[in-house]
Amino acid sequence: MSLLWVIAGSIFQVFLSVFLFMLVAVSAGSIANNNTVSELQSSILNISIYLLPLICLLSAGIVIFQYTMNSSSMSYWWHTLPIAMTIIYLLFTLSLSK
Repeated sequence: MSLLWVIAGSIFQVFLSVFLFMLVAVSAGSIANNNTVSELQSSILNISIYLLPLICLLSAGIVIFQYTMNSSSMSYWWHTLPIAMTIIYLLFTLSLSK
């Protein structure tokens, strides 16, 4: 693993966590105000505000840890976890907005 790519990926994850916090706060607020959502759906939206940014920071931490343990370059795949979770969140919000 290259230190340059570990640092660049971790910085990207920090910026992505801030962006996802804002995205979820705005989209969840909009959906909750305009649609009738159940308690479970409301809870999922509320948890997503903190969970998606936390996953970004967690994946950056895992990649940094893997770098210190001299792991293979397969550890870079941890950077895709927040992107996959974001896609799942967007699909969930699209299903609520219809």
